[in-house]
Amino acid sequence: MNITNCRACGAPIGFIKTKAGKTVPVDEKSLNFLPDPNGDELFVLLDGSTQRGKRVEEESNSSQIGFISHFATCPEADKFRKPRKSDRKKG
Repeated sequence: MNITNCRACGAPIGFIKTKAGKTVPVDEKSLNFLPDPNGDELFVLLDGSTQRGKRVEEESNSSQIGFISHFATCPEADKFRKPRKSDRKKG
């Protein structure tokens, strides 16, 4: 994954292509997590899929590696969000 800097906040980010063919910005650092459908966070996997889970400090046999979407952590994320189709029709 190529690393660049966010144009809004300057943080290092990478990009992952989703299963739908869209590109999502993710925080540079990968995290270990335990898959959990009721988990607090949504992780983006390198194959473009997403999975809910809970962060863990250490890697284990049951943990996976994922990334957090930069939209969830960037203080300037609203500058880059596109309006939803339902919102575009209202205007």
